[in-house]
Amino acid sequence: MTHKAWYTVLVLVGGAAIIVHFFLDPIATLPWSIPTIAAFIVGAVLAWRVPENPISWLLLVFGTSQAVTLPAFFAVSGVIDSQAVAGWLAAVGVAVNTAAVLMLPVILLRFPDGRLLSRRWRVVEWLAVAAGAVGAAAALVNGGWGGDRAQALLITPLYETTAPAGDVLSAIFFPMFIGSFVAASASMILRYRRSTGESRLQIKWLAYSAGFLLVALAAVAIESGATVATLTQWQSTVMALAFTFIPIAIGVAVLRYRLYDIDVVINRTVVLAVLAVFITVTYALIVVGLGQLIGGDSDGLLLPIAATAVVAVAFEPVRLRAQRWANRIVYGNRATPYEVLSDLTERLSVAEEGEGILVRLTALLRDGTGADRVTVWLGSIGEMTPAASAPLEALSSSQPDPQSKSVFLVKHDEEVVGALEVIKPRGSVLSTAERSLVADLAGSAGAVLGYQRLNDSLEERARELEESRGRLVGVQDQERRRLERDLHEGAEQFIVALKVKIGVSTQMAGKHDAPELEALLGGLTDEAQAALDDVQSLAKGIYPPILESDGLGAAVSALASSTPVDIHLERDGVGRYPAEVEAAVYFDVSEAVTNAVKHANPPIRIELSDRDGLLSFSVIDAGPGFDIDQSDMGSGLENMADRLDAVGGKLTVESTSGETTEISGKIPVG
Repeated sequence: MTHKAWYTVLVLVGGAAIIVHFFLDPIATLPWSIPTIAAFIVGAVLAWRVPENPISWLLLVFGTSQAVTLPAFFAVSGVIDSQAVAGWLAAVGVAVNTAAVLMLPVILLRFPDGRLLSRRWRVVEWLAVAAGAVGAAAALVNGGWGGDRAQALLITPLYETTAPAGDVLSAIFFPMFIGSFVAASASMILRYRRSTGESRLQIKWLAYSAGFLLVALAAVAIESGATVATLTQWQSTVMALAFTFIPIAIGVAVLRYRLYDIDVVINRTVVLAVLAVFITVTYALIVVGLGQLIGGDSDGLLLPIAATAVVAVAFEPVRLRAQRWANRIVYGNRATPYEVLSDLTERLSVAEEGEGILVRLTALLRDGTGADRVTVWLGSIGEMTPAASAPLEALSSSQPDPQSKSVFLVKHDEEVVGALEVIKPRGSVLSTAERSLVADLAGSAGAVLGYQRLNDSLEERARELEESRGRLVGVQDQERRRLERDLHEGAEQFIVALKVKIGVSTQMAGKHDAPELEALLGGLTDEAQAALDDVQSLAKGIYPPILESDGLGAAVSALASSTPVDIHLERDGVGRYPAEVEAAVYFDVSEAVTNAVKHANPPIRIELSDRDGLLSFSVIDAGPGFDIDQSDMGSGLENMADRLDAVGGKLTVESTSGETTEISGKIPVG
């Protein structure tokens, strides 16, 4: 038969058994019908959606077999009057149920992908199959599950003649049953330790449902001697619901539907469990314990009311502590999503610097998700640059993939302005809660990244303007040097040659006894010398050759010695610097000295020093000063400030009317 044929047969048989059950007596066996129907439905869905996975067929066969055993409960509930038919029906039903339960170790061995860990685990699988066969035979004889006569629903027709054989089979079955489940559980633990990513989350779902079942069994076992035949209604309901979680968890894990929510489910379960224990213990201590000590009150309401008040007052603090404890169990020592969002919102409200927010954002995301690396990217798709990363040394140069599940695009005004990249440790993936957290932060970070992008753009423009201004100053200095060379090599040399020719002409005029011509030529010689002096002075003012040859200190010394007023120069540690720096300082000093000669009183003091990587100068006169607030600074001082600013320096002007004026500047050169 094909898979489709087997599927049709199993679904029809199981469905028909469930329908017959509900037509006969749905109320008496309702609690135990729930896990049966759940297993059947989940198995049918899995076999239809993922028929290639053996887990789907194992669960469908398990659900169908459980549905077929429901008539055994009809015999107990009195729906079937014939004792013989009821006995056979109960025996067959319990036998099938016993055998079907031994499919659970097989499911554990092959969960979640349908494959065994290795061929060696086939021994455990065959042990489970053999245990199912032995247990079914024992149940068929003794009537109880696995041959346990204490749980027998009815006396079976075979019990009178083969009871000893049933007891022997039952004694063999239970060790095999326990051994197969223990070995299958060990296989699951080993598979979990070796698993990574989604496989580990799949196993978590099954482990959670198994843990819930164990808790339910422990709660039922509190009442000693409780068996299937003697379970109370609440015990049956609790156990049935606990068993129901097993197939549901298998379905979620195999289909990967809401797979990542397991951490949230565990978290909330821990919180609810702690609160339930707290409420129970509080009521027990106050109502029972305190009541025994002081004796009951007349109407019996005082202690319950007191217990309710205590629970109401302490509930929220206990809930918060339970939530923190659950967070540590599920997420480890890292921030909760609420704490991450709260911290980011607080930092946005105080307008922290953009880069500071980005650095903090990466740290918060890493704490909130347990990631190995978190990177904040700026820019549009395909043109992003890393802006911040946690840890700091983990900055990546490769472009983030927008299609990756670990990359969350950040938009501002419907435009992509960056991305958040969250890389989990190897073998781990972002849970649904973590993905929701990162998505929320990506939405909140839109304005931050948009601001940072704009800020970076403005800073880049400012750098470009600064570099452009520096280039313009450099071009001006180069033009000064060119003019100085042109004057020195051109006009100056021409005038010198002209003087020589005039001198020769003067000598010739003297030889030919032409005193008037000789006097005229002598006057031309004086004029040529005056023109030469002017050209040399002009060339020196444009760019003094000594500045280029001997440096800033020598140039300022020459300036001080050539100025026709009393100037005191103090030099401290001044050496050679880049040409643009030396030019900026020299011409600012020269401009300040010129202004002092024109508008102030001597003496003039020049201070020039290089200390701690800071080149400083000051030009101080003896008055009369001016009121800076009331005076126009003029283009001269503005040019001086711009010249220093172009090389990273700053100009300072200090003056008071009637007192001295100090013009100083500082340039970092270290």
